[in-house]
Amino acid sequence: MTKSILVAVLSFTLFSSISTRADNIIRIMVDGQVYPAREGYLLVRHKTGIHRASIDSIHRMANAQVAKRFEFPEGLELVKVADSAQMMNSISIYQQNNDILYAEPDYMWNALDVPNDRYFSRQWALQNLGQTGGSVGADINVLPAWTFTTGNHNIVLGTIDTGVDYNHLDLVHNIWTNSLEIPNNGIDDDGNGFIDDVHGINAITGTGNPMDDHLHGTHVAGIMAAEQNNGMGVSGVAPNVSVVACKFLDASGSGDTAGAITCLNYFRALSMRSRDPVHIVATNNSWGGGPFSQALQDAIKAHQDQGILFMAAAGNDAQNNDRSPSYPSNYYLPNLISVAATDHNDKLASFSNYGRASVSIAAPGVNILSTVPSNQLDYLSGTSMATPHVTALAGLLASYGPNLSWIQIKNLILAGGAPIAAASKTTATGRRILAYGANGFGSLSCLNKVVSARAQPVASNITVRVRQAVPLAILNINCANPSSNPQVIVQNGTASTSVILNDNGKVYDQFAGDGIFSGYWYSDTRGTFTLRYPGSDIVTVTVR
Repeated sequence: MTKSILVAVLSFTLFSSISTRADNIIRIMVDGQVYPAREGYLLVRHKTGIHRASIDSIHRMANAQVAKRFEFPEGLELVKVADSAQMMNSISIYQQNNDILYAEPDYMWNALDVPNDRYFSRQWALQNLGQTGGSVGADINVLPAWTFTTGNHNIVLGTIDTGVDYNHLDLVHNIWTNSLEIPNNGIDDDGNGFIDDVHGINAITGTGNPMDDHLHGTHVAGIMAAEQNNGMGVSGVAPNVSVVACKFLDASGSGDTAGAITCLNYFRALSMRSRDPVHIVATNNSWGGGPFSQALQDAIKAHQDQGILFMAAAGNDAQNNDRSPSYPSNYYLPNLISVAATDHNDKLASFSNYGRASVSIAAPGVNILSTVPSNQLDYLSGTSMATPHVTALAGLLASYGPNLSWIQIKNLILAGGAPIAAASKTTATGRRILAYGANGFGSLSCLNKVVSARAQPVASNITVRVRQAVPLAILNINCANPSSNPQVIVQNGTASTSVILNDNGKVYDQFAGDGIFSGYWYSDTRGTFTLRYPGSDIVTVTVR
């Protein structure tokens, strides 16, 4: 990845467009696509154990100064290049130094909402009786689940977005409050680097005020946790959980990688603090639009180490993410769930991205009524709206089963979903989320439901060299737990062999016991090989 970024940056084009932030934005071409990034800023990660003076010397050679140091990933720093026109050269200097793991632009990200009609009074996604002209039962069936749990305030969901209107009358009682911070005293009482972070932080301004000046983040928060039975507004999927906000997207819905990482680090620190640690089950990430970022992937991985799930919108480009990756949803990490959007007929939304290997599951995301700032409601569509349904379901599961691990919560969401035709070839599970169901379906009622689906390789047609290892992986779970060791059948003409995959955290397997079984295969000879996965799923490998 380091080399591909370097090649891409060599061909970037600089524009003088002005963003709504204080920084200008440049456009950088990566793998033939153009992405926006902050002009003059880079994310640089150095190896651990390197003397500070050596790192500072490298920065000087790159004509850059440290603007911010991140706690996680260890060694990651945001630097500002003195001459922004020399960003390309600075990246080259960093990448040629053996003490630097990687250097990349500070890419921008955008909210993934698709505006639609407003102020409908029905939440078909929670209970679909055909009231909006859709199909009866094309919903997540949360009402029966509410008889078991509606969540509890000790279960916290993080939203990384445009902030939240924490004064909204339908949200105010479900907004997380920092027990270690004294409001409005101008002091960083809990010593975490943010003054008066009572309800979260603003990563753009570095302050403790995550107020939403857009609407996207408030809409997402309402889908998750709008208060129930208060005689107003709507009900969230988990109407008694708490929401903590981190604002990294500005009033135009735009933000950078450094801001997203700041949010991830903030939530991780909350979950690890010695006094009154915050039980953050998952973060909602309804944003995307940038290329692969090693720094962002490392920060999400740090959440995995802390047992926090990362729910990601698959994107709104109607594209196959197996062929054209969309980040952050395409990161291959055990704690990540990528979400496509469905409509009130259980059809894939016309705008929704999809991917048989790269998109995990579907959820309602068309014409979703929820909260927006100033005590209003609005109707929005997008994978941005689908994702918080999944995040909130994780909150319900954590409330219902307080001893469930993050792995079990994730697997229950995936295996407990309802099989629908629209998801059968467009998601890994072939399912749309279902809170509670009959015949063993439903995340809160899952019984003997197996999902066996290809996880690696993502593409269905690949070309490799002789003896080049091809990573193989299969998600193979039965409700909350891993199932038996699966195998991939390799065929070349009439010859056939099998590769048994393991879930042991070794070699290509990222995490032991998570239900993702991994291994590898290679060929000593040239030719065309067929890899047969469960469910008649085939990968064609050309060995040259």
